[in-house]
Amino acid sequence: MRADIERAAQAVRVATEFDWTWTVKDLQPFCGRVGWQVSGLDEQFPAVTTNLEVNRPDAVVFMPEAPTTELSRQTNQISFRASDVVLDRDNLGPELDEVFDALVQRMFELHGQRPTDWWIEPTRGLRWDFRALVVTATISATSVYVDLVSPAYQRWHDELEQNADDE
Repeated sequence: MRADIERAAQAVRVATEFDWTWTVKDLQPFCGRVGWQVSGLDEQFPAVTTNLEVNRPDAVVFMPEAPTTELSRQTNQISFRASDVVLDRDNLGPELDEVFDALVQRMFELHGQRPTDWWIEPTRGLRWDFRALVVTATISATSVYVDLVSPAYQRWHDELEQNADDE
C-alpha cells in the first residue's frame, strides 16, 4: 500500500493559509497552489485530481444540492485520500495505523497545533479547527483520508450530532 504523507500534509498547510470564501471560485486558485488539476468549474460537480501518488488521486468536492452551475455557489468540503484504497486485503489495520500516525504527526509538525477533537468509532480520526478551515484526518477500513471543511458547514454538522446525542 502506498501513501503520500508529504503531499497530503503540504496540501493541508496550503489550505490553512488560503483565503477561503467557500465558493467554487476557490477551487482553481487553491488547486493551482497545491499542484492539483480542476476541471468542470461550470458543471454541477467540478472534478479535482490531486498530485498525490496514490491509486485514487481524485478529490471529492461536496456542495449543497443546487440546480445552478454558478461559480459563486457554495462548497462545503473537499475530501482526498492520503493513501491507496485497498479493497482486496484483510487485516490492513496495522498498515493504515502507521500511515495515519505518520500523517497526523507531519501535520502537527507543520502547524504546531494539537488537534481540537478526536474520535475512535466508527472510524478513528483527528480534527483541527483553524480560522477559516476545519481539517480532519480519518482512517477507514480501506484508506486514510483528509477533509478540508468549511467552518460554517462544520458548525451545522456539529449541531446535528449534538441534537442526535441529546435525543
